[in-house]
This record gives sequence, structure tokens and C-alpha cells, in this order.
Amino acid sequence: MTAFATSALRRGACPSLSAPMQTGDGLLVRLRPAAPALTGEDLLAFAGLAREHGNGLIEITARGNLQLRGLTEASVPRLAEGLAAAGIVPQAGVAIEIPPLSGIDPSEIADATLIADALRKAIAAASLTLAPKLAIVVDGGGVLSLADMVADIRLDALADGAGWRLSVGGDRRTARPVAVLPPERVIAGAMAVVTALAAIGPAARGRDLDAAVLAAQFGTVPEAAFSEVLPSHPLGIHYIGGESLLGIAPAYGQVQADRLAALVQGLAACGASEFRLAPHRALLVRGLSGERLAAAQACADREGFWCAETAPGRFISICAGAAGCASARFDTRAAADAVVAEAGGLLDGSLDVHISGCPKGCAHPARAAVTLCGTAAGVGFVLDGRASDAPAATLPAGDLRPAIQRIGTLLRARRMEGETAKSLIDRTAPAALISAYQGQQ
Repeated sequence: MTAFATSALRRGACPSLSAPMQTGDGLLVRLRPAAPALTGEDLLAFAGLAREHGNGLIEITARGNLQLRGLTEASVPRLAEGLAAAGIVPQAGVAIEIPPLSGIDPSEIADATLIADALRKAIAAASLTLAPKLAIVVDGGGVLSLADMVADIRLDALADGAGWRLSVGGDRRTARPVAVLPPERVIAGAMAVVTALAAIGPAARGRDLDAAVLAAQFGTVPEAAFSEVLPSHPLGIHYIGGESLLGIAPAYGQVQADRLAALVQGLAACGASEFRLAPHRALLVRGLSGERLAAAQACADREGFWCAETAPGRFISICAGAAGCASARFDTRAAADAVVAEAGGLLDGSLDVHISGCPKGCAHPARAAVTLCGTAAGVGFVLDGRASDAPAATLPAGDLRPAIQRIGTLLRARRMEGETAKSLIDRTAPAALISAYQGQQ
């Protein structure tokens, strides 16, 4: 039986089987299967374990990890045993992200898998104490590259395939360059940066590193050439070589175990043979022939999954809400559906909307343009802030949908042709938005 330290049952660390996180609905476990692909049987087993040992709610995170909720100190070890019996091995050690189609995408510059595996082994052998949420990206390019994923340390394959750029603290565009390395020096170079992080302290992240000092250790950093082609969003139909592939995502990143099982069974009937977790809360489905894609999309839609990157709800972050968490004060999913219905045209990706059941803000710890937060007094309305910030106005949960409708009406009337939602919010007086929320127009 797997044991875990009770001292780890707290917020602030990365939850895992050995260190689950205490939340309002019990313990939370996050994991990434070590295998790059899952079978339908794997997902069915996972759904069964979520139902048997948790509350049945499964989440796919923004980085493509799986989360199970509602676990207990007694059920976490049984979950570990069930995963082992199903042959699902969780990835251990530092989180190292690679494109979900690494090794099978003919358009990639380099297969990131071998570099990532070697780096993971080198870090484990070094026995360094690193930040629990440290993130490393090894991006070999391709249709679903990780160019837009922020990481503490990045290794990006150069467009000419001659080497890798090592950089820190950002996505491919914003990360600060440290060195350009030939393949034979990549692991040693990356380990120099990892060691520098460990030397700062156990909470150090990429933003804490001095890129200029690191670069001086490697000598001059030559100009790095990258493909200008932006990565596709995982949702929708992709053609990889001669293969059609479907990207889907559970609405708001959440799905009940029974609906996941129904999805897998339905997609298997359409010919699905393999599933891959992907960033943006997505699941990539392989094995679908062109004539079965429409049936597969209909199946996904029926089970509450999105199949297109245009789904407006993609830009809303929600927690489990009152339906799954004792700390939550209202139904966050119903609120998100109301935002989509009443103001979906404003969800263009230019701003974040956060709907939090309580001030802890689990789903989106950072600031958001608009936050709806459950409090003892009702649902608070926060502009350009976090769930923990004092709300500008508060309404009973029963009055929330009309309030969302009023704000949607106000903003649609003010919106100029071609204007982004962010620009619209930025130039709208906070007092006008607050008045609309309160019904004082």
C-alpha cells in the first residue's frame, strides 16, 4: 500500500499520489501517465477509479494533466493500487513537457522524447531540491508545438535542426535566451541551469535566474532561427501526415466519470484507437477515418466535450463549484453557462473570466479581467483582480444570471466594430459595469 505524508496535505505544492492536496471536496491528485498515449481501456479504468475512490469528477488541466477529486486519506492508496493494476504508471519527478505528437508528427523539427527522457534521468540522478511546480519544456516543433507554453526552462529545436536554444522564464517568444547548444551538449547545458536554480533555493523559478550571467558561462549566444508558423490549437480536426486526428476537450476542463466512459465507448465505436493528453485541457483522438469524424464529433458533443477552438467557454476558468466542493458557495458551471449564453460573443480570448466558488481561487490564482467569486454574502464581482480581492459588488446567487445578462447587454451596445473584449472592458468605466451588475442602470 502506498503511503503519503500528512504534512503534504496542503495547498501550495503540486498535488500527486504521494502528496495529495487538501481541497474543499477532499483530496486532489494530479498525474500525467508516463506513456505518451492511452488506450480506451486505460481511460475506462481511470474513470472507474475516479468513481470508486473519489467523487467521480475528472479534470484535464491547462498543461494536459489529469486530476481526480474527492479522495480521502484511505482512498488515495487504493487509487495508487488500482492504477498499478491497470498498468497506468504516473510520470515521476520534475514536470517536463513535450508536444503531444512528438515522434509521430512528420512536420516536427526533432523528436523531443529522447531529450526529455535523458533530462529527467539526469535531474533524478542529481538529487537536487527544486520548486514543486518547476516546469521544463522540450519543444521539437510540429503542428501542436509548445511555443505558447510558459516554462521555467525551455529547450526549443532550431528551425535548421542543428541544435537547441536554451532559455528561461517564458514561452518561446518571451523566454530569455541563455545558449544555443548542439545536440551533444543539450543535457549538460540544461543541467547547468537546473543546478543554478537549486543553488538559489527550493522555491526558485525561472524568473529568479539572471539570464545574462548564465549566458556568460556558455559564451556568446548566436541568433536562434525559429519557424514563424504558430502552433495550431489542439481542438478540432488535424491532418498529421496521412492521418486525421480529432482534438476534443471536456467543457471547462471537467467531466464526470460516467460521461468520460460513455465518450470512450462511443469513440471506440467510431474507430478510435488511441488517446493523447494535450495542453489547453485537450484530448487527442487517433484512429478515426475521415468518414467517421462527423460521428465522433457528434459523440463528443453529446457527452459535453468541445470540438472546436471557437467554443467561447474555453476562455472561462471555473472550479468544481457547489456541486462538488464544500467550500464553494454557488454553482460555478451554471454561472459559466450563463456567461456563454448571455455574453458569449465577448469571449474572444483577449481577456480572462474566472468563476470561483470561494475566495481561494483554485482554478485561476492569477488576476482576471472579470471574476465572479462566492462569498458568505453572495456572489462577488471583481474587476481586474483575484478571487481573494474585495468585490466591488455582491449579489445573491439567485440574481446572478440577470446580472450577467445586464452586463452583456451593456457591453454589446458599447462595442465598436472589430473591437476586442479587452479593449471594450478597458475603456468602460468600472462604475458602469458595477451598476449593471447590481441592476442600477
